[in-house]
Amino acid sequence: MSFGEYTLSFPIWVEFGNGKSERVGPLVDSQNWESVLVVTDEGIREVGLLDGIEESLDGAGIDYVVYDGVEPNPTASMVEEATEVLESESCDAVVAVGGGSVMDVGKGASLMTTNPGDITDYEVKSADDVMEAPIQTDPLPLVTVPTTAGTGSEVDYWAVITDEERDFKMALGQPPLYPGGPYLGAEIALVDPELTASLPPRQTAATGFDAFSHALENHVSSARPPVVEPLTYNVMELVSANLVEAYEEGTMASRERMMFASNVAGICENFAGFGAIHSLAEVTGGMYPEIPHGEAIAAFTPAVMRYNLEEVPDRYAEVAQAMGVDVSGLSEEEAAREAVAAVEELIAAVDLPESLAELGVEENDLPEIAENALYTIEIHDNPRDADAEDLLAIARDAY
Repeated sequence: MSFGEYTLSFPIWVEFGNGKSERVGPLVDSQNWESVLVVTDEGIREVGLLDGIEESLDGAGIDYVVYDGVEPNPTASMVEEATEVLESESCDAVVAVGGGSVMDVGKGASLMTTNPGDITDYEVKSADDVMEAPIQTDPLPLVTVPTTAGTGSEVDYWAVITDEERDFKMALGQPPLYPGGPYLGAEIALVDPELTASLPPRQTAATGFDAFSHALENHVSSARPPVVEPLTYNVMELVSANLVEAYEEGTMASRERMMFASNVAGICENFAGFGAIHSLAEVTGGMYPEIPHGEAIAAFTPAVMRYNLEEVPDRYAEVAQAMGVDVSGLSEEEAAREAVAAVEELIAAVDLPESLAELGVEENDLPEIAENALYTIEIHDNPRDADAEDLLAIARDAY
């Protein structure tokens, strides 16, 4: 067996465990950062999740200012607002406390504080765009503190920001292209499962399934390096075994396992590609910003799996096994189809939407969704080639 070629670079300091968010003050102080912009949203402040962060910063003598204007499916305007605060307050670093939207705005603001132009200048549409190194200067230091178990954004090199002029979700991202090179991501990630204790069931389900979809798409991706295979498999095992309990009962044991799964999936995202699930879901979210990302992901996942499985039935058979399906005596294709059924059962078990119609998507918008999906970076690593006609057939299947 040939393992091919791959390059791994992971310069992020990660601390995982209950109470780790309270380490933010001492860690910021250890880097000699004197003042920080705390990026968050109003909901995080209202439920008190920011209290421990502020106490830790106060205890370490760190000056800080809070920007809480982030909303789901963040926009370029939010990045501009956060950047203006960051620059006007002359902060040394950013601390992003929240879900994927908050961390993406934190990444965007840290990028735009040290690099020229507009946020749209850093949109990535293909691997070629990344290799041209659009980010020339190190972004401002970033600390990420996730409050949901789903996106893995605390440890990945990517951000998704909506360009309001196009109603299109842009992918921004860059790994270190050489040792010590600039990248879009955190210096420090504090992954504290306790911060998810108050997460409502619906968000628990949507973000948790998003973590599953990351591992699923990474596992079957045409760009998957072999080093991530056991990791993506483990993530799918963990989510399948714990998401329902986290959704129905909210036990800390299940939440901790979900947070771990999300974190590991976020690491895998840096080294393996996505596919049509994220491509179509991101485009839909840009056109319908009221739709939570994880719910759009759930609506598209079975249809994309049905389209892809004939290309890589062996990998989808592994998905079925990871989800606990007994595939003994089945052919690879039969096992692959069992994976689709298992995913549909998981979606139903946590009451996620099972169709685009259920999400309020207009059927007349499906051709535009399919066409725009071709302009996303995610589509290039789908295991089976797809043109606009293919993507439209998938969208109709998901409808």
